[in-house]
Amino acid sequence: MKTTASSEMEMIELLYSLGIPAEAVLVSRHGKLFPETAQISKSGEAEIIFYKHKPPQFRPGEPPSHWKRAAYSPNCAYCKSAPAVYLPYAAQHLCPKHFRRLFEKRVKRTVRSYGMVKKGERAGVALSGGKDSYSLLHALISLREALPFELVAITVDEGIPGYRNRAIEVSKKRCRELGIEQHIYSFREEHGKTIEEIADQGKENPCSYCGVLRRKILNSKARELGLDKIAIGHNLDDVAQTAMLNLIRNEPLRFARFNEPLIENEKLIPRIRPLRDIREKEVAAYAFLHGHNYDSGRCPHAATALRWSVRHELNSLEDQYPGTKSRIASSFNTLQGIVKDSLKEKRLELNECRICGEPCSEEVCMACKMLSDL
Repeated sequence: MKTTASSEMEMIELLYSLGIPAEAVLVSRHGKLFPETAQISKSGEAEIIFYKHKPPQFRPGEPPSHWKRAAYSPNCAYCKSAPAVYLPYAAQHLCPKHFRRLFEKRVKRTVRSYGMVKKGERAGVALSGGKDSYSLLHALISLREALPFELVAITVDEGIPGYRNRAIEVSKKRCRELGIEQHIYSFREEHGKTIEEIADQGKENPCSYCGVLRRKILNSKARELGLDKIAIGHNLDDVAQTAMLNLIRNEPLRFARFNEPLIENEKLIPRIRPLRDIREKEVAAYAFLHGHNYDSGRCPHAATALRWSVRHELNSLEDQYPGTKSRIASSFNTLQGIVKDSLKEKRLELNECRICGEPCSEEVCMACKMLSDL
């Protein structure tokens, strides 16, 4: 979306005059990122990049007080280069070089803190072609300089016309450029139907089917490929959204198993989230700086899910109160420990699905149950 300022103002003022939350967009001029604290001249043109979907707009008004106090700096906090990104919770302007360096340092710290990947392991990246998995792939490649491990990409084609085919082409191109081994699997081949056909025949929201069926493919194929871990592109926003969704849906068990399975099983490949401490907006900026094209399409079903509404509310809160998402994620971690401790006395067991043989808590796994109910 291209927009023009009617008078000289800060970009944040222009965004708020349009009713657009700053937390949900990137802003570029002449193909380069620039921070929302920067001035835009009268009749100056900027491109607003909705890196997920165009969010619901709020009533146009004044920016929150913390934005009014955020003075623009013509220099990066660590050098004299022009800034590309502003971190409101740290009140820092960063140039592309130092932003990328900070981003990769934080991913490295997260991986080490949680023991996500060990030297010599064979790890997979769930690579959709979107900004999160795109950034994750680049960040993990940078991590291999200090922690040697094997990296392969797994891409799942759900069969969403006009969206997934373009994203897959993006992922294939990037894997070729980076020399990364890639494996592509489809819903059609693995489940007999595309997600569109499944959603048309079923009663659930398309996202409900997609999440369960995609996870099954990722786990089974990761096992076939001999992977030790499968990395997914969940960022801080996803963690905060998941925390709120678990509360809304009253699903305490999901709190306990978010970081790791409650029961170890050789058929369950551990999933890791190296981006879990990084805001979605920063992930989007990192992807942009690595050449990601935000015109490659967006899932047409995403805005129909409850997560979408939660996402918008959290973005609005983060705009008003920087650090909200981080605090929610921190509370989530605390609750995980509490819930997990409460389950120690309970006997939890995993079965094998009598239809497909995948590990599950009941006689039939959720994926097979969903497909048989169509």
